[in-house]
Amino acid sequence: MSDDRSNQSAPLSLTQEQLWFLTRLDPASAFYNTTATWDLTGPLDLGALHTALARTMDRQHMLRTAVTELDGVPRQSVEDGVAVPLTVSDLTALPEDERAPAADRLVSEEVHAPFDLRTAPLFRVRLIRTAADEHVMVFVMHHIVADGWSLQVLVQEVADLYAAAVTGAELELAPLSKQFADYAVQQRERLAGPRREKLVSYWSERLAGAPGVLELPTDRPRPAEASFRGDRHTFTVPQQTHLALTALGRSAGASPFMTCLAAFAVLLSRWSGQNDILLGTPVGNRDRAEWTSVVGYFADTLVMRTELADDPTFTQLLARVRRSSLDAFVHRDLPFRALVEALEPERAPHRNPLFQVMFILQNIPPRRRKVEFAGLTMALREDVRTTSIFDLRLDLFQSEHGLRGQLEYNTDLFDRATVERLAGRYLALLADACAAPDTAVSALSLGAPPPADDLGAGFNDDLEEA
Repeated sequence: MSDDRSNQSAPLSLTQEQLWFLTRLDPASAFYNTTATWDLTGPLDLGALHTALARTMDRQHMLRTAVTELDGVPRQSVEDGVAVPLTVSDLTALPEDERAPAADRLVSEEVHAPFDLRTAPLFRVRLIRTAADEHVMVFVMHHIVADGWSLQVLVQEVADLYAAAVTGAELELAPLSKQFADYAVQQRERLAGPRREKLVSYWSERLAGAPGVLELPTDRPRPAEASFRGDRHTFTVPQQTHLALTALGRSAGASPFMTCLAAFAVLLSRWSGQNDILLGTPVGNRDRAEWTSVVGYFADTLVMRTELADDPTFTQLLARVRRSSLDAFVHRDLPFRALVEALEPERAPHRNPLFQVMFILQNIPPRRRKVEFAGLTMALREDVRTTSIFDLRLDLFQSEHGLRGQLEYNTDLFDRATVERLAGRYLALLADACAAPDTAVSALSLGAPPPADDLGAGFNDDLEEA
């Protein structure tokens, strides 16, 4: 698949295969859409945009890929003659005060519309014109063909090719020596022999005896069937705390990921009353230069186990998390699907197996809030999706401006007020862990105690006066 031939098929990667299976369970859902929405200001050349998208599709095979079945086995198939999936909506005939709400509705419809995996392309672009020199542009891709990194690759290539098309210049991007199908084939080859057995052995031992469910106190009983409805709460880590975290991690030889993960595990332990915490965290799997500029679903999930039964100090816990994290990343080649198949945990249709809470410290280049090219300014909008695959998901974003957090939560289980308080507890815990890292984790302050009915009784019992 590394040459320019099309109409070829290849096996799905193991991670793609898991996503294919999950999508088949609810094909009308948009849970696995990855999106980015931009406000465009300046004169837009629609022909140049179409040309840029077409050239990017020629270059990136996953943008012309569908998932087909052969004897019941899914395969990825690159197709020729795929039309550029660009839809243009012109709202300028509406009264000016109605255009922004209408654009917002179109954006929401676009990001929540499902894909049919059998039909290429599994990405689309909607351009919404709200004034002569003002547009909204929405990129939507199904996760089976792209991860977060891929979306940035796509946007950057389209911007570069658009700038060239506007001026009539000839831009030749560096050729791709590999396509994602090559990665899928290589992954299956690597896991066909003793390597897989060694990985399964490691993870079986590492997760032996771990609880399969993190029982967080919820605002409502868990429904029999998951709806995956969700919302988000954003917050900022104070600069003083961020600097203290960096210093603490440096002194312990720990990365920001390890330091923030350790604190989040303490928070969840105090909230749930459990002292053995399993969290999921994504891995990019782009450790070779040949994959850097390829659109595809490289990302997978690692299970991180943090044990707190002996009530370590935060310094001791951080050293423990450092060792376990490094070891987990060494053994990251076993896809999550293969891990679940090997361990055979108890399954429930309304819970993710092994872990129900995700922790992410973004290790991909941050999406630039503004991009300027060829007389256009693109400003990134906040994500408008209202879904949550997990009970909770904590994203932390590092930038030159500091550390920002976002808690995504399942609205079937939690109220916004609960999640806002949880974010406050996390900030208080981070600050106290930095101020007194040799304190036992059970004694770290989570801020002033809330009213007796907040955040569950077990959580309240552990709270201290600030």
